[in-house]
Amino acid sequence: MIENYLETLNDRFRDFDIEYRKQAYINYLKYPDPSYKESPDKKTYVNITEKDLERMAYGELSVAIKREEKIDSGYDLVVTDSDFIIGSEKKDVYISNMKNAFFEKKELFDKYVDRQFGKYNREYLINFSYENGYFIHVPDNTNTELKIESIQDSNASFTVKNVIIVGKNSSVEITDLYMKHNSGNGVHGRNIYIFCQEGSHVKYNYIQDEGQDTVNLTYVRPVLYNNAEIRIIDVNTGAKKVFYNHESEMYDNTTMRSYGVNISRGDQEMDIWDSSLQYGKYSNCDINIKGVVLDRSSTMHRGNIDIEPEGVKSSGFYGSAILLMSENGKGNSKPALLIKNNDTKSKHSSSISSLDPEQIFYLRSRGLSEDEAKNLIINGFIGYIEDITDNEFLKSKITTVLKL
Repeated sequence: MIENYLETLNDRFRDFDIEYRKQAYINYLKYPDPSYKESPDKKTYVNITEKDLERMAYGELSVAIKREEKIDSGYDLVVTDSDFIIGSEKKDVYISNMKNAFFEKKELFDKYVDRQFGKYNREYLINFSYENGYFIHVPDNTNTELKIESIQDSNASFTVKNVIIVGKNSSVEITDLYMKHNSGNGVHGRNIYIFCQEGSHVKYNYIQDEGQDTVNLTYVRPVLYNNAEIRIIDVNTGAKKVFYNHESEMYDNTTMRSYGVNISRGDQEMDIWDSSLQYGKYSNCDINIKGVVLDRSSTMHRGNIDIEPEGVKSSGFYGSAILLMSENGKGNSKPALLIKNNDTKSKHSSSISSLDPEQIFYLRSRGLSEDEAKNLIINGFIGYIEDITDNEFLKSKITTVLKL
């Protein structure tokens, strides 16, 4: 339990969003994390300890990463522990950090950011303790593409809150990279809120490849207002412990499509949770996630299709597939349909399979080594993620982090 919150507020935040932080802390106290009683196998859930949460919330910043060179790789924003370096000039888009936006974009802050507390215990904790983050506002009727690189200090523990507001009838693709820097056992917590206003079209690409000894907690929460669409691609390969939670809040005539890939190696533990929360009529959700388990690692896939009573004429699909490449690895999948009216279409699928020896034998008979045969099968299994997009920059990053 994080205690002495008033002292923490006074020491670290002063006048920066302090009333919001107080309410987030109250929610953190009121709504504890649920137990794992819904599953007999606790081993495939990621255990984030109280000590980890304390380190994350209070922060343990090491020597700040310095990005001395100019941005010459096409990034619009580079984020390090202490710096927010804006690259290419996009006069039609507001890009800043949360501290500046709190004062410069107070109306937007009050309308969107300070009304969104989230839903989960550790999400509240991040909202209470976040030190900074990026703030992006894409105005109405704007078409643009943004590339963001966050260089994660593996030695440090910290929380960030990132906010993206996409205006009415705008179209934007955002590639959000979280890449490792050095080695260490830091704890990184982040909340990412994406507000898709009426008629907007958003593509959000999340790629995480952090240090092998770090702990990573990420909440991605899009809010889709009427007639908005979002496509999400998420790739998780880094960190020793990964908890990734994506839940889209959907209103009338909205569409959300989510495609994910995760590869766990060594002793990695991954808990990947993708869900819909469908309040609106005629909302449409499609979630697909694939995981590969290597060595002694473990992967949990969880997903809820949650269609509320007012969400009539809506549809939802959740699909999970895990490929076990090791006798010592573990995979678990827990899809759920939470349907609260009878005028909907919904379904889920789940599969966990091991490598077929006959496939290996067949490929080796064609001249491949055993490792080459295994890699070919894995690449075929997860390769669908690159076929979804025609964004060459995104494809190159996915290929790099998924390289076996």
